[in-house]
Amino acid sequence: MKKLTAIILSLVLLCTALTACSSRVKTDISGAQNISELKGAIIAAQSDTFHLTALDQIKDDITIKEYPDFTDLLNALNSGAIDGYVAEEPTALTVCGTDATLAYLPLVNNSTGFTATDAETGIAVAFKTGSEMVAKANSVIAAISTETRSDLMKQIVKMTEDITKDVGALVLTSDKTDTSNGTLKIAMECAYQPFNWAQTTDVNGAVAIANNPGMFANGYDVQVAKYIAAELGMALEVYQYEWDSLIPAVQSGAVDGIIAGMSPTAEREEEVDFTECYYNSNLVIIYKVQK
Repeated sequence: MKKLTAIILSLVLLCTALTACSSRVKTDISGAQNISELKGAIIAAQSDTFHLTALDQIKDDITIKEYPDFTDLLNALNSGAIDGYVAEEPTALTVCGTDATLAYLPLVNNSTGFTATDAETGIAVAFKTGSEMVAKANSVIAAISTETRSDLMKQIVKMTEDITKDVGALVLTSDKTDTSNGTLKIAMECAYQPFNWAQTTDVNGAVAIANNPGMFANGYDVQVAKYIAAELGMALEVYQYEWDSLIPAVQSGAVDGIIAGMSPTAEREEEVDFTECYYNSNLVIIYKVQK
């Protein structure tokens, strides 16, 4: 009887929450040209990311919420609990490209009232403090042209339309097969398209997830990790971790590095060492198109 009562209470609370979301007066941010025009909106970001910190620039005009991962952010947006959430532009291209009810506002640096450094809008590889791998990885990253980085992202975004479909050769591949220099163990969420995700096959060069048998990792980060490992004469192993466990995994030595769409912010640089950025992107706010 107690169990039945608990179930009924949970359902009542769920219905109440859903009703509150659906009855909330949503703020239309679709026409915003400046961050000041977001006034009154509820804007969210992923916990423990620069996306969340960036919202401090407009915290007096908006209500800020945080969620543990991007799936939660998307669900909150679709339910009406929030008016928009911060992400990188490639992420917006992925989710908006597969859902016509979603669109995004670009937060172009310094032209919309938003300011960020290249380090804050870039993503880099993280290694344990003092690791010699930083210099080695930098030598590989420096040889990847800006055009190749951009073209690879276009291919990966296209891939997310149907991750089961073979898209053919990617623009960033290595012809080196020697792995005598050991194994490069890399951690990522495997839940952040187009940078990294999990799939059930090795199509499009996906890599087996070492701590998640039967699953494979793919995405921009995976392809960059493959290239760095190959160019350094190393085998690659990918490990799946929750976002807030990535840096501890490196610090403990469980993995060698992180390639997970992570920005080399000053706060994180106190805990790990970063390479040069292997990709840079504008931040955006993804929102629901109002009918």
